[in-house]
Amino acid sequence: MKDPSCLFCKIVAGEEAGEKVWENDEFLCIQNKYPVAPKHVLVVPKSHIRKQEVATSGNGEFWGKMMAAVFEVVRQLGLDKTGYKLVNNGAGYNHFEHEHVHVMGGSKTEPGGTT
Repeated sequence: MKDPSCLFCKIVAGEEAGEKVWENDEFLCIQNKYPVAPKHVLVVPKSHIRKQEVATSGNGEFWGKMMAAVFEVVRQLGLDKTGYKLVNNGAGYNHFEHEHVHVMGGSKTEPGGTT
């Protein structure tokens, strides 16, 4: 499923530019256009999945697949050896409704602020 007004859906479809880092059949990883860390990428499902659709405890299968993709990206970027931060914004903190996870790292200090 695709939302014609969604930037992430357009990137997945090749209709908008996005620097691809990794992909499989269900997920795509792209460079963040406005990074807050030396390595800052976004992992997005290729289908338009709204945050509200998966923000419940009944979506373990989706989150299992999503996190498997995220950790594959972490390994590919070498962040499993140097440190990383995962961020998932929602309920007003997010800029896009299309679900996505930020993967940040590549610095000696905690990227994107201290948690």
